[in-house]
Parts: sequence; structure tokens; C-alpha cells
Amino acid sequence: MGEQNFIRPLLTVVATTRNDDHGGNLVNRMQLFVNGLLEQCRRHQLDAELVLVEWNPPEDKPRLSEALTWPVKDGPCTVRIIEVSPEVHQRFSQRDQLPLFQMLAKNVGIRRARGRFILATNIDILFSDEIIRFFASGKMKPSRMYRVDRFDVPANVPGDLSLDQQLEFCRNNVIRRHARRRTPDLAYNGDRVFVTDRLSWEWRDWRGWPLTIEVRGLVGGGRSYLRNRWPEYKVQLEALQDRLFPNSLPRHFTFQLPMNLHTNASGDFTMLDAAHWNTLRGYPEFLGSCMHLDALLCYMAHHSGAREQVLTDPMRIYHIDHGGGGEAAEGDGAALYYRLDAGGVSRLKTEEIYDWAIEMRRKGEPIIFNSENWGLAGDDLPETVISPAGK
Repeated sequence: MGEQNFIRPLLTVVATTRNDDHGGNLVNRMQLFVNGLLEQCRRHQLDAELVLVEWNPPEDKPRLSEALTWPVKDGPCTVRIIEVSPEVHQRFSQRDQLPLFQMLAKNVGIRRARGRFILATNIDILFSDEIIRFFASGKMKPSRMYRVDRFDVPANVPGDLSLDQQLEFCRNNVIRRHARRRTPDLAYNGDRVFVTDRLSWEWRDWRGWPLTIEVRGLVGGGRSYLRNRWPEYKVQLEALQDRLFPNSLPRHFTFQLPMNLHTNASGDFTMLDAAHWNTLRGYPEFLGSCMHLDALLCYMAHHSGAREQVLTDPMRIYHIDHGGGGEAAEGDGAALYYRLDAGGVSRLKTEEIYDWAIEMRRKGEPIIFNSENWGLAGDDLPETVISPAGK
């Protein structure tokens, strides 16, 4: 990044993409994201920078600086587009299966961010005004990991409407909400909302299970509640789980997961101060599918001392749908796993994340997966800067 002199912004927003029409109508979703964020920074005078990491740009398509327009010229947000060339992409395994290594690309932006706080997000997100107002207040604490619920909305968010009208459209057309632990479906009837949660019946029935006191103790306090009776009851509880819920959550989740963090859709919104991001060396740079790496980062951050704070409604983010709102959200995660496996794309399993989380709790510290060269620190990457007028 060199020895440039600059005033450190309050916030850096990091996202990655390439102009390849991933998910369909990608440029439109990117444009909505850029327009919304720049307008909200102007509206709330949020001192920020947007760092877009353009990974492995297709040679037959315009670069992002040309494919997108930059209509907000008088706000306080600078846009930096950092390019990772196809030649750099060719250095990595699974380069043919995956044209973009999402978490490695985000690390490129996080490593080069100038903000005191860094928000890792994605390019198909709209932020509620309330959450931008919170950023602009400067009330964020370095000791926190900030998370928020994600609300999926249809792909046809009208690009020709004002930002306020777009946000109203999102509020009125929620497909589903990604809250802590699981994703319920939302059904609308007039102005009333009905939540249909496919897993909630299992949890309600816990109160009617045998060993009620012990089960409540497990939910509230973990295995330490049972002390030396744990082995006996663990066998009974696992047998009961297998009989009642043969297709339920893995046993790691029920009996061993050490901390109920809000990891659902965390790749769309995880904010830490710059010091914590650098201590953790960003997301683990495992090549292959990025699935679950965002959750692993949350456990790393928690065990580094960044206490989770979930921003509450009306602070929210809206995810512009592409391809039906996500297969995992629709209960078709098995189909996605099959395609990844059939395509030779490596992926982490949920049980591996839980094992690492348990190990971090046992040691009382995060596991650091990356080397000091994380985020392609040794590469001199070209950068395009789009500054608002007057800066």
C-alpha cells in the first residue's frame, strides 16, 4: 500500500466480485449495492471507504470501474477497486473449478483496509438506514464482533426507484429471515406476518422429553451441569434424539457446541475493528468452497476476545435474491453439497467447524490458520480509486 498519507476513515466496507454474471443479472445487483451505500454515506455523513476486490476479472468483460456507474459524487465515501489478476488466480489449486476464491479475496481487501472498523459483506446487499445511522454515530466498540439478521428479498428490487422506495420494497417483500441458529420461512397475509419454522417443533418438544431437568441443564449450561453423570445421560439422550429426530441436527450441535453464536449468513455481515481482523489474519484461506468459513471466523473472533453483539431490528440487511433465496435456506443443502463434491470442489463440514470451536474453547484462544502473508500481502496489486468530488 506504500507510505501514502491519508486520513483514516471510520469504516471500511469490503466485498468481492467479478463481472461474470454469477447468479444472473449481477451488474444490476452490484449497482444497487453501490448506489445504496454511497447514497447512505452521503445522507448520514458516514466517513467510510468501499473496497471492492475484483478477483480474476474475465478478459472479455469490462472491468468494474467501467461496468458500474458512480452517481453519488458529493459524499464522504471513497471507492477503491483492487484487482487480483488472472495470473495470480492461476497460482492456486482448484482454480479451474472456482473462478473466485471469496474469502481469500475478502482478505485482500481486509489486509489493505484503512478504516478503524472493517465490515466484510457481499455485493448483493442493501443496508437499512438505521444500521448506517448506527455506523455514523461512531458508537462501535473495539471489543465487539457485530452481527445482524439477514432478510432475503426478491431479485426484482426496482432499480429506477429512489433508495427510500427500494428499502420500502424490501421491507414489504421479505422472503425469509436468517436469524440465529436456523432460518424460518415468513408467510404474509395482508399486513400480518406468520413465522413457520421447520425446526421449532423439535425444540418445543424438549420440555416434554424424559430427563427434563438434565435436558434443560444441557441447553442452559452444557455438560458441566451433569458433572460425573454426563456419560450415562449422553448415551440416553443420543438414543432418544436418534429415535425421535433421525434427520435432525448433528449431535455436535445438540450436546457439544460451546457457544451459540449468530453464524447464520455471517458472510454477509461481520464487523470487527481492524486490530482484531489483523490478529486473526482474516478468514482462513482454505481453497475450495467458502461454505462455513464465515462461521469459523466468528468462533475465532469470539475466542480472541471480541464479544458478539447482534444489532437488533430495525437495523437489518437485505439480501437481493438470486436463484431462489439459497438452496441451504430451502432445505436443499444436500443438492449443493452433491454438486460441489461431484465437481471436485473441497469443502469444510459442519462437524469440522464445531470441532475447532470446541478446541478453541478448551484452549481459551483462537486458532490462527493463516501465515503472516495472509491476504496476498506480498503482491503489489493494481488499484483504481474513485473519489467523491472535493476529496
